[in-house]
Amino acid sequence: MGGGRDVEVIKVELPRDLAERFRKYVAVKYGLRRGSLSRAIADLIARELALHGEVGGIDAIVGLGLQSDYQWGGEDIIEALRRRAHVPG
Repeated sequence: MGGGRDVEVIKVELPRDLAERFRKYVAVKYGLRRGSLSRAIADLIARELALHGEVGGIDAIVGLGLQSDYQWGGEDIIEALRRRAHVPG
């Protein structure tokens, strides 16, 4: 993941069962190569920030709604968009 790029190490604590499930998810989706876990976490963080408006802002969210056939029924908009984009919440 580093590959000469500027990186920072972030240490977090997770419940053991969540960490084990995440490692299995990474192995299936990213493979068992070195750096897969870091790449998976970076991808998830980037998607989460984009989902919350860090990239594209409110215009991107409104545009998504206007371009889709999704009918909002009053549920939490973030959860609705996650389901629509097939992003695990």
